[in-house]
Parts: sequence; C-alpha cells; structure tokens
Amino acid sequence: EWLDAVRNYIKENITYTKVFIEEKLPKVKLIPTEGTYLVWLDFRAYGLQDDALNDKIVHQAGLWFDGGSMFGKAGEGFQRINVACQRSVLTQALEKLAKAFED
Repeated sequence: EWLDAVRNYIKENITYTKVFIEEKLPKVKLIPTEGTYLVWLDFRAYGLQDDALNDKIVHQAGLWFDGGSMFGKAGEGFQRINVACQRSVLTQALEKLAKAFED
C-alpha cells in the first residue's frame, strides 16, 4: 500500500514538473520518463555550452542537478533532476530554475 502511494506521489511530481516547465520554461523540453524518478530536461534551445549551463544552474539558480555531459556527448545540453521529494521542495527548485532563465 505504501509503495503504491509513493509511486503515485512521484508520478504526480513528474506531471507537476512537466506542467511547470511547459508554462514557465517553454524553451526547456522534458523527456518522457521510463519508470524512474529522475527527469531529464533538455536545455539545448538556450544555446549554452555545458559549462555555461551548469554555471547558470549552480550559481544563478542555486541548484545542483546532474549535468548530462557526465553521461557522454549525447547528454550535452541536458540536466537530470530527482523529483522523488516533497512537492514543496520541488516547487522551490523549479521556481529558482525559472527565475534564473527568465532573462
């Protein structure tokens, strides 16, 4: 019963993230998940090199995601975030992200 509740909560966090990204960060694309709580975000539309993208996320947004380039060349321009957390924490992180990219 508790496992079903956790799975549902994570699924709702993924949906929440998708809607937030579509509304507040339309240049970012959320890659559909495949049974995990790690969400891939495609930032390539911003045209930033990975160092600049990571710097913006760490220093302007105050967040730490997994930079896609750590997974190889195909991951460049992507970031991976963990959405298996309280919705309030996820909301705060997404709001910081949106603020950093609002310019």
